[in-house]
This record gives sequence, C-alpha cells and structure tokens, in this order.
Amino acid sequence: MSALPQSPVRQRIVLADALRGFALMGLYIVHMVEYFELYWYKPEPGWIHNVIFFLFGGKAYGIFALLFGLSFYIILDNYDKRGVDFRARFCWRLTLLLLFGYIHSLLYAGDILQLLALCGFLLVLTQKLSTRFIIAISAFFLLQVPQLIAIGFHQFAGSSTYESPKFIHFMGSNFDMFAHANLPSLVAYNIFDGQFGKWWFFFETGRLWNIIGLMYAGAALGRLGFFEKSQHKLSVLLVGVAGVALLFFLFQAIAPSAAGLLHEGMARWSAEQLFAYYGNLMVICGGVFLFIIAFQLAITNKLITAFAPAGRMTLTFYLAQSLVYVPVFYGFGLGAYDFIGQFWSLALGIVGWLVQMALATWWLKNHRYGPMEWVWRKLTFAGFRQN
Repeated sequence: MSALPQSPVRQRIVLADALRGFALMGLYIVHMVEYFELYWYKPEPGWIHNVIFFLFGGKAYGIFALLFGLSFYIILDNYDKRGVDFRARFCWRLTLLLLFGYIHSLLYAGDILQLLALCGFLLVLTQKLSTRFIIAISAFFLLQVPQLIAIGFHQFAGSSTYESPKFIHFMGSNFDMFAHANLPSLVAYNIFDGQFGKWWFFFETGRLWNIIGLMYAGAALGRLGFFEKSQHKLSVLLVGVAGVALLFFLFQAIAPSAAGLLHEGMARWSAEQLFAYYGNLMVICGGVFLFIIAFQLAITNKLITAFAPAGRMTLTFYLAQSLVYVPVFYGFGLGAYDFIGQFWSLALGIVGWLVQMALATWWLKNHRYGPMEWVWRKLTFAGFRQN
C-alpha cells in the first residue's frame, strides 16, 4: 500500500469560502426562477427574471470555475511542498467528480460538475507550466479566441453552415421529457439523450471556453496569492470596479452594430453570444472586486463571512438542491413549473437558501467537511494511507 505524507495544514481562505458560498446562492437562485430549466418550456419574461439573470445568470457558474481553479492550485501546492507529485491522485479525484456529476445528471440534466471535472484535466496537464503561461492560456480562452474562429467560419462559409443553434433542438426534446415523463422514463432519457443539449449549449455559446479561462485564472490567482492577502488596497479595487463597468457598457454599446455587420444565422448569433460573455466577464470581475471590498469593511464583514459555511459544503448543497426541487418543478412530481410563477419560486428559493446557510453553520460546528465533501475526500484517498 502506498503512503502519502499528510499535507501541511493550510488555514482555509475565508474569503474564498465566502465567495464560493455566494456563487452557490446565485446559481441556486437562478435554478429556482428558471424552475431547474423548465421555465424555458413556457417562458414569461418579467422584472424578476431580468434582475436575477442580470445579477447571476451566466456569472455564478463563472465564479465557481474561478474558485475551482484556485482549489486545484491549493491542493497540488500543498503536496508539492512535501515533495509529493499529487497529479495522478488529483486525476482520480476529478474522475470521481465526473461520476458524481453524471449520476446527478440522471435527475437534473443541467449538471455542471461534469464540465468542471473534464476541464480540470487540462489544469493537471499544464500544472508544471510557468505562471506566465497559465495567465496566457487563461487570456486565450477568456478572450474567446475559439469562439472568434467559429464566428469567422460561419461568416465565410455562409449558407454551408447550419443557420440556428443545434442546442435549441435538443433542449426542446429535453423540456418535453422534464415536463411530462415519469421518473423512470426521465432517468432512462437522461442516461444518453438528455445529455446532448447541455454540451451543445456549452460549445455553441462559448461557455465552455469561458469556464476553461476562468479556471486557469483561478489557478493563476492562487499562484499569485491573491485570495490569501489579508488586505487589498481599496483604491485599486474601486478603480477595478470602475474599469470593468466602463468595459461592460462599452460592450453593450457596440454589440448590436458589430454583430449586425455579420451574416444572419450562426455568424451573427455567435457574435451576440460573444459580446454577452464579454459583458458577463466584466460583471464577474466587478462582482468579485465588490465582494472583496465588502469582506474588508467592518460594517459588512459579518454579512459576507456568513456565506463561508455554505461555501465549504457546495458539493453537498448543489446535489441536494436537485434532489429537493426537481421533484417540485418537474412533471413526475408536483409539476410546479406550470403554475408557481417566478415570484413564488424566488420566495421559495430565498427561504430555502436561509435554511441551507443555517444547516451549514450547524453541521460544521461538529464536522470538518460536509457529507458529500467527506465522501469525495475518502474516495480520493482510497487505497492510500496518509501519515
């Protein structure tokens, strides 16, 4: 039996835990107001939808990806300091996460754990590169270079490419199943057919590249000790907020005219997605800066750190949310997608989040890890004895 030295005790980064908890809340609230995807079966846009999606839609998952990259760096760095190459064991850890995600997707096809796990293997492959290379890789994907190439292909290939996103077709079939299938039929469908819509969505919208870029950004920030600094200069953070706000409004201003220069169909649609993701990236950056400011201010520190316990149990809560609410919204259960409305789904979500925060605080008083975090850790080290 192989033995791994016990990694050095590294104090948890409360700021990162709190930010992860905040991102979990954002993702959860988005899922609630979109009825775990069934809102799109019969969409009725309103102010609640617009506000929630402006604040969290396309952003909360990005913060998750950023912090996933940070966690990757911390875990491998802990073992590097003891002279242990942990990459193979981390690949096993990612494989477990991929398995958790696939099992989760049998109930909720929109699972994001699979994507995070698969992208995590790229981090392992490039872990020995210099920080400059890691930053360059992050910039390559955050600038959406693959999406720019796709736009060029659609523009110059013209009518030889398809004219509308393929994920829409797959999602339409998914929504019919979510709304009307019984549980055994839903699970059977999600084993294979229910997976396509998500992956086409990640690819066609550019979200795949965004997640990879943010994961590399998180790893780079970990190397630079960004989240471990006790204090960041308030003036620098405020300048950062102002800068990303300016860029956000710039992207909003030029997006319609820039996209309008392209052919109708996939070229123009992909360009619209490109500018939307540029805007989302600015909101993510601005949100992180504001979160750090609030964390550092005495008047708001307690409010911000209250998210930290939930941030330490994100895997447990992310999976539990689907177990609780998919039966509420889907056709095999209460079918609430058809009558609840976004006001009451938001209200239910807020109450549910307060319960989760209370549960996390209570649980971590007597346990070091959340239930699924503990299982993940135990399986990660299965067959290894840590000294």
